[in-house]
Amino acid sequence: MKRNFLPGGRRQAGALLLMAIAVGAVLRFFRLGARELSIDESLSWAESAGRSVADVLRVQHQLDSGKFPIYELAQHGWIQIFGESEAALRALPALIGSLSIVLVFILGVEVLRTTGPVRETGNGGGSINVVAAMCAILFAVGLPSVEIARQARMYSMMQAWILVQMIFLLRARRLGGLANYSGLTVFSAIAVATNFTAALVIAAEALWLVYLRLAHARGEGEAEGSASWATEIAFVASMLLLLPFLAVLRYGVEGVKRGDYEWIRPPGAWEPLATFENGLGSWVFPLFGIFTMLGAIRLWRSHRDAAVLLILWIALPPIVLFAGSYLVVPMLVTRYMISSFVPLFILTAIGIEYLPRRNYRAAAIVAIVSLSILRVSSEMRPGDHRWRDACETALANAGSQRSIGACHEYYLVSYYIPAAQRDSVKLVRIPFHGAESEAPRVVIVSPTVAPAEIAEIRREYPLVVARFRNVLVVSRPDASDPNVPSF
Repeated sequence: MKRNFLPGGRRQAGALLLMAIAVGAVLRFFRLGARELSIDESLSWAESAGRSVADVLRVQHQLDSGKFPIYELAQHGWIQIFGESEAALRALPALIGSLSIVLVFILGVEVLRTTGPVRETGNGGGSINVVAAMCAILFAVGLPSVEIARQARMYSMMQAWILVQMIFLLRARRLGGLANYSGLTVFSAIAVATNFTAALVIAAEALWLVYLRLAHARGEGEAEGSASWATEIAFVASMLLLLPFLAVLRYGVEGVKRGDYEWIRPPGAWEPLATFENGLGSWVFPLFGIFTMLGAIRLWRSHRDAAVLLILWIALPPIVLFAGSYLVVPMLVTRYMISSFVPLFILTAIGIEYLPRRNYRAAAIVAIVSLSILRVSSEMRPGDHRWRDACETALANAGSQRSIGACHEYYLVSYYIPAAQRDSVKLVRIPFHGAESEAPRVVIVSPTVAPAEIAEIRREYPLVVARFRNVLVVSRPDASDPNVPSF
């Protein structure tokens, strides 16, 4: 016989959820500005920092076409209020990531309501709310979710939309109702429009609906009815909302032709598994693996429909990215399959909850949380200020023309030029193809530039003005200096 929620379980779940929110918020906000922006973050800044919404739309279309600027518009408004320091830029994703902890709790409750109590015991254990709170704790301390929440990029927002969308999917299947179907439609479209990789989750859900129909045809699984048809119609409606997105998708395809993804290396045979290991951390990955498999096996035996959904959510995105890496272009990186870690956390919590004794469960959750926090803390060490220092040195040596060259880090250099001086400094893209008289006096070069390109730049700029942890500030010889030969 299935139990109802237990009052004691609710109190315990509430305490665990508050702990998850508190610890997760600290991990997401602590030392947010301790490291300089990455190249990708500087692109997001360039897309969001325009003087007007029209500027944001124009720049975003130039730099990251093929998606809607939902995150960039939100970041634009955020910048107007809080400024554009490193901490301020990252605070919006950190806030979204902290709120996502609550979303994971709600999602865990929805998954477990579909399956019923996880474990029947006589001592009041196995509360749905408690297991859902454990899911929230694992998400709060998990390296993948913390890492994207500490980056000034759209992935934290995309993950939040996916969580909301999945909650509406489960509520639509369980309860029906216009509000749930509408939420499923709207948030499916918003998630994919925020970043195209959200479509991998939609594909997993669509495959799950196909599975449910086949299971019903065989007389297995949950009963089908109007709720099934309405859910499928809601998915079709979300695709119709995305028609404008499909119209601009060709610009994203052009990014493949331009070589925008050449930095991703081709995957090896075990790369999908290695991606999960790298994402979670080598120390804690075996524990996640053991309890995820235990949770999947237990759920498969008792509530196969829910198990299939979670397994598809975990497995389909890396499989599609792996196949696409060989058929189209390498694309198997952790952030493109970031949402696949959420069902892994849910299955891990279910696996832990099936341990026979309370002290075993406590030891397992403490071990995973401790190792996860230890892994996350290694990413919070303060960094250097090489780009800030390189830009300061370049400005000091730019001469009267106030011209600086930059390669792949064009927008990173632009960010670290003091805001008061940006209008007076001419930033030039390298390789330079203009007239010789327009060439910048100094160029900032980093190891991300191809060796052949570096060699070409060094022929034109043989003088090393300064070196900041592999970032070089190089200069042309000054013809007025008798000690420097001219060309």
